Amino acid sequence: MLQSLLNGLMCYKPDDPIEYLESCLQKVKELGGPEKVKWDTFVSPEKKTLPPLNGGQSRRSFFRNVMPDNSNFPYRRYDRLPPIQQFSIESDTDLSETAELIEEYDVFDPARPRPKIILVIGGPGSGKGTQSLKIAERYGFNYISVGELLRKKIHSTSSNRKWSLIAKIITTGELAPQETTITEIKQRLMQIPDEEGIVIDGFPRDVAQAISFEDQICTPDLVVFLACSSQRLKERLLKRAEQQGRPDDNLKATQRRLMNFKQNAVPLVKYFQEKGLIITFDADRDEEEVFFDISSAVDNKLFANKEAAAGSNELDCSLIMDSGDTVYTEFDFEDQEEDQSSFSGYESTGDFSEDLRKSNIIFVVG
Repeated sequence: MLQSLLNGLMCYKPDDPIEYLESCLQKVKELGGPEKVKWDTFVSPEKKTLPPLNGGQSRRSFFRNVMPDNSNFPYRRYDRLPPIQQFSIESDTDLSETAELIEEYDVFDPARPRPKIILVIGGPGSGKGTQSLKIAERYGFNYISVGELLRKKIHSTSSNRKWSLIAKIITTGELAPQETTITEIKQRLMQIPDEEGIVIDGFPRDVAQAISFEDQICTPDLVVFLACSSQRLKERLLKRAEQQGRPDDNLKATQRRLMNFKQNAVPLVKYFQEKGLIITFDADRDEEEVFFDISSAVDNKLFANKEAAAGSNELDCSLIMDSGDTVYTEFDFEDQEEDQSSFSGYESTGDFSEDLRKSNIIFVVG
């Protein structure tokens, strides 16, 4: 009991300790003696009435002032606030598809030679599709149009909320979501693992897409950039809209796509220039002239140490001779022996062989 009394004195520190002790002893009698006293008998908190809110203002009057009873007031006291409207293509659980989650996997078999990858980029209407098809046909490569890939996906999944939204985005001239586009490209590439080469038309559209492509797929072997004037692009887009009626060739979308291209083209070209991967061509010319330059560049860039990529290795004589001409397999070397005397001056010098080894030799035949 003495310990309990001391605890009470230390806890409350009363101004009149004698009076406090007398009240504690009286409580001991009420409890039935010292054996009923516990260590915290005199330190137990007593229930006290809290002071009123707002300096004497009652709870009812407080809410009456803050939330008036006017029927025109938009939110009543117990009304739930309206939800915040949020929507995300990539994070909305209602739109997620397991097959489209970005996973860490190899698109190409590491144990096999990777196909050559050529990216063809340029403004809308620059002739990317035409030139890409020509490149694929010449070298026997597979052709992938990223725009067509997305349009087919939208058409086949028209009831899907995610792709319905992507369709609206593309129709307004904006770029499709980056990860969605990369996923579609990866899935398409994995369907054609045995190709020697692949031409991808219309990708990437900006530097972010280029970096994502390199991180998740591979570094391209060559990037073909078709440079075309804005006026020529507009003319071609209007003509294509009349002929094909593509939904993304409407006037508003065309203007937006041209604006996006102008904003993204320069940094994208510089990005590939720093890597030494891009070759630029004037696409304002006739498509056959453009393709001639492209094929020459591809030959030099990708097939410099090999036979010609297209056509047979044997020369078709009918291409250079008229019918009735004879193909000669033996030659008269008498004139050549006379011509060799012109080199006698060089043979007398000891530096001829050394100079010859240092020289670039070009044969011109016809």
